[in-house]
Amino acid sequence: MRNKDTCKLCGNFETLTFEHIPPQGAFNSSPVLFQDKENLLDKSSYRYGGRKRSNRGAGGYHLCGSCNKNTGSWYANDYIDFAKQGAYVLTHRVYANNFICAEYEIKPLNVLKQILTMFVALDNSGFFLKKPSIREFILDRKSKSLPPDIRLLMYMSSAISLRNPLSWSNMDGYARTFGEITFIPFGFHISIETPTINRPFCDISNFSDFEFGEESLITLPLRHLIPQSILPGLYL
Repeated sequence: MRNKDTCKLCGNFETLTFEHIPPQGAFNSSPVLFQDKENLLDKSSYRYGGRKRSNRGAGGYHLCGSCNKNTGSWYANDYIDFAKQGAYVLTHRVYANNFICAEYEIKPLNVLKQILTMFVALDNSGFFLKKPSIREFILDRKSKSLPPDIRLLMYMSSAISLRNPLSWSNMDGYARTFGEITFIPFGFHISIETPTINRPFCDISNFSDFEFGEESLITLPLRHLIPQSILPGLYL
């Protein structure tokens, strides 16, 4: 536990609980080293250029107990199952032009909402708190109303941990609002209110067409990408 703060999801001033991002069962139970704004941007800090250690795995105190419990019980296990299938595919399939095409038996809407929950939890800018349509989509587990200005895309990755939840930059000649979360075996890219960048992503925004709890066999052609730096959209 830690002192009260604003929950990134519901916006209430509550005692925050530790949120694993991605869920603990999705290969996120071991200590990790990470970098935050202080390490990357604050040249006056003695921590600049260094890394911080989280003994509990990747994550932090981002959500209140209620939001953590609800999203965990609604979506986390389905994402964990998706990640385990992805890990098997990553280690057992032959790459074809750096693409790995496989079938996944998943609950698409549940998975989509867990991914969005991760983006919202990691946002330190307050951007998502000003977007009630996104929070309402997550907190109403039966809602299929993904805001039309949001695109969620994905790729496959063997990167252990690289998270860039939200960025504003000029890429490919266009000012964009976008972000990424990468944690083996997947990487996720979000574009908000701007066209997606021209990268070999697989668009999974249509996962919102499914019902909550509905299971489906989905074929995903996923490009294998390794992030080049902390900046989203750049790969080796």
